[in-house]
Amino acid sequence: MALALRRTYMKAKNNLLCSTCVNTSPIVLPQLRSYSDDKFSNNPQFSSTTIMMEHGYNVQELPVVVRKLKDFSEIVEKPPVEPAKSPSDSHNYHLIQEEFQQCSDLRDVFTLLSKCTKITPNIALGAIERIYDLEKQSIDLDSKSIHINLAKGAILDKLLKVVVKTEDTQTILNILNTVSTFMEPYKHKFSDELLFRVLDNKLSVEQLCQFLKFLINNKSDPKYCETIDKLWVGFVERHADVNETNISHIFAILHGLKLSKKTVLNLLEQKLYDLWYKINVTSMQEILDTFVREKYLSMQSFVVVGRWLHTNIHVLDDDSLLDIITKLTRLNYTDDQIEKAVDKYMKLKCTKIKNYILIVGILNYCMQFQIRNEQLLNACSEYFMKNASNIPASFLKCIIYPFGFLNYNPSNLKFWKVAEETLLEKFDKMTTDDLSSIILSFTYLEKYPLPLVRRIFTAEYLIKVNDQAVMKKLYLIDTALSLECPQYAGPLLPKDQWSKPVPQDHRITNIISKTIDHFVNVAGSIDKLSTSILIPHFCSDETYFVDIMIHSKSLGSNNFDWKSKSGRNDNIAILINLPDHFCSDNERLVGPQLLRKKHLKMLGLKVVNIKYSVLSQFYTSYNAAGMRQYLIDSIENAESST
Repeated sequence: MALALRRTYMKAKNNLLCSTCVNTSPIVLPQLRSYSDDKFSNNPQFSSTTIMMEHGYNVQELPVVVRKLKDFSEIVEKPPVEPAKSPSDSHNYHLIQEEFQQCSDLRDVFTLLSKCTKITPNIALGAIERIYDLEKQSIDLDSKSIHINLAKGAILDKLLKVVVKTEDTQTILNILNTVSTFMEPYKHKFSDELLFRVLDNKLSVEQLCQFLKFLINNKSDPKYCETIDKLWVGFVERHADVNETNISHIFAILHGLKLSKKTVLNLLEQKLYDLWYKINVTSMQEILDTFVREKYLSMQSFVVVGRWLHTNIHVLDDDSLLDIITKLTRLNYTDDQIEKAVDKYMKLKCTKIKNYILIVGILNYCMQFQIRNEQLLNACSEYFMKNASNIPASFLKCIIYPFGFLNYNPSNLKFWKVAEETLLEKFDKMTTDDLSSIILSFTYLEKYPLPLVRRIFTAEYLIKVNDQAVMKKLYLIDTALSLECPQYAGPLLPKDQWSKPVPQDHRITNIISKTIDHFVNVAGSIDKLSTSILIPHFCSDETYFVDIMIHSKSLGSNNFDWKSKSGRNDNIAILINLPDHFCSDNERLVGPQLLRKKHLKMLGLKVVNIKYSVLSQFYTSYNAAGMRQYLIDSIENAESST
């Protein structure tokens, strides 16, 4: 960036040199525009244009403000030096305000000003604010006051000039952030002054953030709105000053940027990579706030966050870990570092955790990414068993359901007994949807909470259920228990006469249509193959849906006797499993798919699980021989019916 600006200066210098010989304009700038009509209307000092900014392979057009040079002395680059601030000026501003607040009229204000040996910007600002306060008061004016009132305009102009010309940039920022309506007409001038100081590299990173925050909060004003995306130059020039403290402040203003957002973001990504090990917990939480708000997606930055969490897990408390895990879950990102960090935290502090919401947050994280971490799940189960009575009914599903869904049986087998007792105790406080989901979680692991089921499957209770999705779960529970549990006197629900077709995932439908010839080749004939079969006489659920079935030539899905016990293992059900049908290890099926496989085997079918990802890989690589061998090997290893 510095080189680009230097080239601009050299061009300007050449133009100035030529202007001594030829009667031409010293500098020709496109899209000439003044930033403050009353300040630069006759001889504009600045113009607006755009430049091309290159970052790696990306080139972006960005808006900039260009200062028009008057002589060679302006070309020389000088390091920005902020003048030393007087403690009595910058740090005692409130004392100055108190002095002026004691003035009862304009005469007192002017008298106090006359006693000052030097009117500093903060003194001028204090006087202006007090004059404004007195103006709001309805006070009858005598003849002397009238003369003083007439002089007020000239005095105010002088005071404003003192403030504008101050080298104390923070004073101008303070003016912009005042809510005084008296100062509103002058804020455009102060905004212009700050913009010019940005070009001169006189604002610190913190001051740039303050200025941008003001502009963003007032972007309804076109003047401020068009200035926002021109401040990126300040951040690029001050990149060396971005540190572990102020980096979160820059992230916080990203939402207000448009054209320049990518450029500032590139700078922040690099700085985050350089500074991650110095960033404290609060700053990282603020950065993650920005990620969530901006729906930010950058693997480079996310990996850095994972490394930071693993390194700093020992300094986190329950609330900060919950906050970070929740935000990462919302960002849909995890990695091994994050999983290890959470696991480590639970090992060290599980017995000291007081807030059940953290356990809920961790289990939500496990559910989101289908993480079957045995140590982590065991730690959560131990917490639940010790604190079950203190957990509200509305959170029980969040804690119990993940164990069945992730196909994990806690090492302490008392978990399910405690869970059932807790559910019975808080039955009346729970929704039917939560109860049905939890019962399914039990069923995935072949646990059957029959007392709980009996309380649900009563006429008095069922008549209150109006949600079709909930009824579908109840039908699945009734069917599953009727098939699996000898002690269950079911089915208890009436047959579903209005069952609806089960939609097949479009990814599976698509891959079947593309690879059907390979399946036919393995089956031996198109007459031996059927696709998209919903087993009749059962509830309309994916559990009883077969993607592809290989059968004898004379037997199809339409004339197959599903209730017959003869001919078991003669037919093969091929299930194409998507990535989300597995836990994060890509090997263990999640609870619903495990139930599906188990029930199809109970109905007399051999079951083959085909990975969608493997099938797609063979197809996209045109590896017909590899696909054929994969299908043959999978079918030969089909699991027999039970």
